[in-house]
Amino acid sequence: MGTRAIYQFQDSDDECFVYKHYDNYPQGAVHFIEAAKGFAWKLPRFEADEFASAFVAANKKKRGGEVYLVSHRFKDEGEILDANNWCDYHYVISKHNSQDLWIEIQQAIYQKDGSIKWETIWEGTHTEMMEKYGRGAA
Repeated sequence: MGTRAIYQFQDSDDECFVYKHYDNYPQGAVHFIEAAKGFAWKLPRFEADEFASAFVAANKKKRGGEVYLVSHRFKDEGEILDANNWCDYHYVISKHNSQDLWIEIQQAIYQKDGSIKWETIWEGTHTEMMEKYGRGAA
């Protein structure tokens, strides 16, 4: 069973969503985001659709299927989370400044009545995320 997530990439004009099936706890996600930077335009240039595509390119396995762009037929973030309520994590990625990304991590908290509450468990720069969750982090 995978640790599933929706990644939401935002800029001032657009937002794009990517579904990834495996290893999306923060200790894995931080490295998936880092890998995408190698396929994306160098900061300070950041466009949601371009970075989402870079994320897919960096993290898709040859056999495919476990990471893909999500059709943008949703009116807002809440609607996409409701439609993908089997996911464990939701990451929101945007540009923080000229040298870094801003990451917000939300985790699905399953309620006794079967509903899901999304709780923000961490937010900060990608550099801070690497320090907290990256390989070798305390």
